[in-house]
Amino acid sequence: MNTQISSVSNTDHAQPADAAQQVVRVLVVDDEVGMRALSCAIIKSLGFHAIAVNTGEEAIETYRQHLQRNEPIAAVIMDLALPGGMSGLETTDHLRQMDGSVSVIASSGYLQQNARAAALERGFAGILPKPFTPERLTAELRWVITRR
Repeated sequence: MNTQISSVSNTDHAQPADAAQQVVRVLVVDDEVGMRALSCAIIKSLGFHAIAVNTGEEAIETYRQHLQRNEPIAAVIMDLALPGGMSGLETTDHLRQMDGSVSVIASSGYLQQNARAAALERGFAGILPKPFTPERLTAELRWVITRR
């Protein structure tokens, strides 16, 4: 289920293309509805546009659609433990094939705080161990977006 939570108004669609480019879009991929809602609420509070999906397959399709519409996604917060379908790692690999500059933040309840070096070495732009606080998500997201 693709749930879009946005902090931009419907009138933004009528603005010129370069105005749409200034929107910071963040894709949240998590199978837990509570984590998606929390993440999207925090992202929205930062003035960013949050897009939430619950499977790897939905993430790939959503990312592709945004690329085709020239509506770049600034960062992807990827739950690494997605049950049933593609894992977060597989999904990240597919996103990288579409866009070599994709910024993916690895998120999982199984990550340790000191796992940043390993995540960066694997190609992740950042790391967000669960459970996280709004301050932690904000700091990680801002760090990743400013490094782009």
